[in-house]
Amino acid sequence: MRVLASTLFSVICVASFAQQLSPKEIAKFEAAESILAEELTGYNNDSLSFEARVAIIHNFIPKFVAILKEKNSYLYPFDELKLLKVNAPDNSFRIFTWQLKEPLGTHKYYGALQKNDDKLALFPLFDYSDTMRVHVQETLSYDNWYGAAYYQCLQNEVDGKSYYTLFGFDEADFVSNRKILEILTFDDTGNPIFGAPIFSFTDSLGNVTTKNRLFLEYDDKASVKLNYDTDMDKIIYDHLVPPSESEKDAWFTYIPDGTYEGLEWKDNRWTWVEKMFHFSIGKPDSPPMPKPILDNRD
Repeated sequence: MRVLASTLFSVICVASFAQQLSPKEIAKFEAAESILAEELTGYNNDSLSFEARVAIIHNFIPKFVAILKEKNSYLYPFDELKLLKVNAPDNSFRIFTWQLKEPLGTHKYYGALQKNDDKLALFPLFDYSDTMRVHVQETLSYDNWYGAAYYQCLQNEVDGKSYYTLFGFDEADFVSNRKILEILTFDDTGNPIFGAPIFSFTDSLGNVTTKNRLFLEYDDKASVKLNYDTDMDKIIYDHLVPPSESEKDAWFTYIPDGTYEGLEWKDNRWTWVEKMFHFSIGKPDSPPMPKPILDNRD
């Protein structure tokens, strides 16, 4: 069975559910959204002091939480706030995330997870990543969250339980960035749990390692892809290497080498694919290439 992805599904759901709001409700949410958008203006403006930008966020959060607790608020998209938002493929929840740049180049992340139920359960996400190891493998909660800006969500079923794979970006500091695959589940009381041992990697000796999440740390000047390919039904990401042997394990220096690794959903887990494509430019199995615009020059 193919993985359920959030992108198109959530657009269809939001458009459909928005039609269920009454004109009075739409007017109420539009008015609240307009006020919130105005108050949020400038929180990421470097011309303001850090203290002023923190004050904007701290003033915004309780007001945003209050409107999200209103009946039928889940049906309203709040797109004018320009926060990153992902909906679960089954539309059981949505997550808003945003970031605040700190004085030393690090970033603090904020988030709110809203469930689509009668109680409109709402969980503020508290970023404690600065107290954790970079390659943290612990199971985390909403009040002890590895902060990231989420941009996609996938859904898989294991023994009747849903496992949601969140794609995140962490603009870590002034030298490195990170892409993250985070697993979200819900416990018996409905509380969100982050991290699950469903990433399986195999080394050259055949040893299998299981991880709770995937981290890709790399040089902040590099461009690194981490996306779900619907045609291949796999997650594809850049293979990262150090610029030199002396920089091995200095993850903040790593850059893409032009090849790609991947993950496929197999045996109820994300299973590592060492190499997604097997052609090389200039080799017999290379893809067709246009003629060089510089004639015969290299």
